[in-house]
Amino acid sequence: MSDIFQEVEEDVRRERYEKLWKLYGNYVIGLAALIIVAVAAFELYQRYDLAQRQRTSDQFQQASQLADSGNYVGAETQFAQIARSGPRGYSDLAKLRLAGVYLAEGKRDQSVDLLRQLTGLSDPVLSGAARLRLAWTLADASPKSELVSLLQPLMAKDNPWRFAASEVIAYSDLKVGARTQAIGEYQQIAQDTAAPPSLRQRAGGIAEFLKANPEGSIADASQSASAPPGGPAAGQEKKP
Repeated sequence: MSDIFQEVEEDVRRERYEKLWKLYGNYVIGLAALIIVAVAAFELYQRYDLAQRQRTSDQFQQASQLADSGNYVGAETQFAQIARSGPRGYSDLAKLRLAGVYLAEGKRDQSVDLLRQLTGLSDPVLSGAARLRLAWTLADASPKSELVSLLQPLMAKDNPWRFAASEVIAYSDLKVGARTQAIGEYQQIAQDTAAPPSLRQRAGGIAEFLKANPEGSIADASQSASAPPGGPAAGQEKKP
């Protein structure tokens, strides 16, 4: 008797499954197909994205080589193309390099405009680099108050750019004749063990030169510490 009930129960269950399949089977098949297509599309996108990034990386390296060799026209073309259509990270890096190329070509206004745009990036490293380069670009023609305002976001005690920003301020003081204050600022950088060694050495060299040569110029002080007059952004275009 129990076998009969079990058979009946299995038949009822089978009928239910058949009805459910008739009602929803097409949806199940469609959903499965959609998942397969989505997975395939994602894998294809990953391959495309990887290939595109590799092409952009090669183009960025080529543009950098052109800039380093002094071919600024070619470098500008390459960096501008990456800036327009490259992946986000490469696009922002290309804009930073492009600003340097503009400066090397004498296109100061274009360089300043682009650097101001880059200071608004969400990436603190790139925005900090742009802010610092902009400060050096403006250092010879702008008042200290403008430079301080520009560099203020970099001056926090936990900001890795704070020492480089302090160097710009010291240069600004020296430029307007506040020699004693500038020497003190350079010495403070040189004595701070948290500052990068190369920056400490440069700042210390400038401070010592200024103390030993009361009539020494800014250019002489910079050359004495093996730094180009006006800081890193005042000479030829350099890598970000």
